[in-house]
Amino acid sequence: MIMITNMIPLYNVWYRGWNSFRLILLFIAEGAIVVLMDSLKSFFIPKDMQKGVLVFEFVFLFFFGFFAVLMFGRDPNSRDLVETIRSSFQAVRVIQFSPVAGILLMRFSRTMQELMASGALGCRSRKPLFFSGGGWMFQLFILVLIAPFIADKSPNPMAGLVAIIALKTLGELFMLWSQRIVK
Repeated sequence: MIMITNMIPLYNVWYRGWNSFRLILLFIAEGAIVVLMDSLKSFFIPKDMQKGVLVFEFVFLFFFGFFAVLMFGRDPNSRDLVETIRSSFQAVRVIQFSPVAGILLMRFSRTMQELMASGALGCRSRKPLFFSGGGWMFQLFILVLIAPFIADKSPNPMAGLVAIIALKTLGELFMLWSQRIVK
């Protein structure tokens, strides 16, 4: 599921010519979807195990998403803070609905698989259920910081964006398997 989910940004970079701003917007949208799916999981995770994870995820996504949009979407010639904020959030309109809907569908499917494996939906299996957002938010932070260096400053920006997607995929696979190995 991780590999299929990450084919969505790869397709958009490779065939639709997305730039780093659109890719980062899609990652921020995916972060919002992760928070939404973790909110769904919170109904099945005991309250003593939650420890404010959802609050952290939401606050981080809101502030870091705001920061990323300002950094990537701003007009480089603007010196006025209000104009920078306005132009940055007008640039957000470039994100398309279909990739976000595809990621929502894939994340929902993954969440349903996790809920079934945990026994929350009446199945016999009892694998532990985890929030996905904490590690994912850290990964988003790293990807947004390195994106300008890999994608915008390289001789081949498309290859840089593909490398960022590959790093994201490897990071997600590592987070998935490390949680299960530790538990």
